Amino acid sequence: MNIQRPDSMVNALHTTLAKTSRRSEVAASNLANVDTPGYRSLEVRFDDVLSLGGGLRRTDGRHLQPVRSEPHDGTLVDSPATRIREDGNTVNIDRTMTQLTLLQGRYRASAELLRKRFALLTYAVTDGRSSR
Repeated sequence: MNIQRPDSMVNALHTTLAKTSRRSEVAASNLANVDTPGYRSLEVRFDDVLSLGGGLRRTDGRHLQPVRSEPHDGTLVDSPATRIREDGNTVNIDRTMTQLTLLQGRYRASAELLRKRFALLTYAVTDGRSSR
């Protein structure tokens, strides 16, 4: 799906929502496997993804930035083990629950900012007239 998002704020919020959602999925998977012997806790890393997307580089400041059609899913890596149980499982329930709580707050805040941004854009398009 190719969605054009020329508004940089909408772009940033879309990326934040996608990354937060992906991290939450992985954290929930870790919790689901808390009793699985030998399960290694995972996390998502996005730091290896170029911010311009698609492996493209801007070689001149006058070039347009490419618009990513889909956010990168990130790279799954083993979480640093704070404790390893006798059965080899590395899921830390306290750490994972804290992470999920923080991710939930980030997601809600980003969704609210996106809602307000669209309300502002709607207001601008309708010249401040009520859409009701």
